Amino acid sequence: MLRIGEFSKLTGVPIRTLRYYDEIDLFKPAEIDLFTSYRYYIEEQIEDLKIINILKSVGFSLDEIKKNWNHFTNNIMESKKKELSQKLNDINDSIKKIDILRSNIVDGKFTSKISEKNGKVKSLF
Repeated sequence: MLRIGEFSKLTGVPIRTLRYYDEIDLFKPAEIDLFTSYRYYIEEQIEDLKIINILKSVGFSLDEIKKNWNHFTNNIMESKKKELSQKLNDINDSIKKIDILRSNIVDGKFTSKISEKNGKVKSLF
């Protein structure tokens, strides 16, 4: 059994985060001492914590992780993938708009028309 501080050092997850995960019933210690309230973890829990961190890093909220913990499906993953793809498209659109705006700055001000290319006016809208 590992005390919370040992588990924290081993996993790189702050003690405060581990306590929070316990409070929200996302990631519970293997045992809690009834007298001291110390939280104890076992090494087998390291993999679960790694999965939680990966899920967070790809955009799942703690609520989504908790809700789906024992029920993740390919459909859930595909849905998150589509969501991320849409965000990527939105970011790429924003980058294109920034490039258009940048090309229309003269003396610190935007020109009156959006850049023309091959007789077509590029629009930001």
